[in-house]
Amino acid sequence: MLVTARRGAALIAIAGLLAGCSTPAASTAGTGSAAPSTAAGGTAISANLKEWQIKLSSTTLSAGTITFNISNDGDKEHEFVVRKTDLQSDKLPLNAAGQVSEDAPELKAVGVPSEAAEIKPGTKTTLTVTLQPGHYVIFCNLHVEDLLHYQKGMHTDFTVN
Repeated sequence: MLVTARRGAALIAIAGLLAGCSTPAASTAGTGSAAPSTAAGGTAISANLKEWQIKLSSTTLSAGTITFNISNDGDKEHEFVVRKTDLQSDKLPLNAAGQVSEDAPELKAVGVPSEAAEIKPGTKTTLTVTLQPGHYVIFCNLHVEDLLHYQKGMHTDFTVN
């Protein structure tokens, strides 16, 4: 009887520890909100890709760790490239093929990785980066057949304070 009581007490203690370590599930209500959500260790931002646009749940973020929750809601494959720059997203330097010259000195990679590639239609992925204050751009740089995604309007600006 004493052994059974000890086992019961141990199981209750373990259950209490597990409950204390778990995090409540994030709410999906209000996903259209402009305010970024705070995730453990940083900020989470929703990013929706679709022909020919990139929409962020917020375009003003606090410096630190940012996780972009990326959803490709379009019919085509896209990518999500993040660069720090003083240039506006529609004024980025282009190479001879008409794509953004990702290694241009005006564009600074934000880490490794600093992009999410091959985001298939109907799929979701994440990209976590640590950002300092400044101006940033996100763009899709795919060139498939005659379609230059950047030139079709797949780019956006955001600011980190």
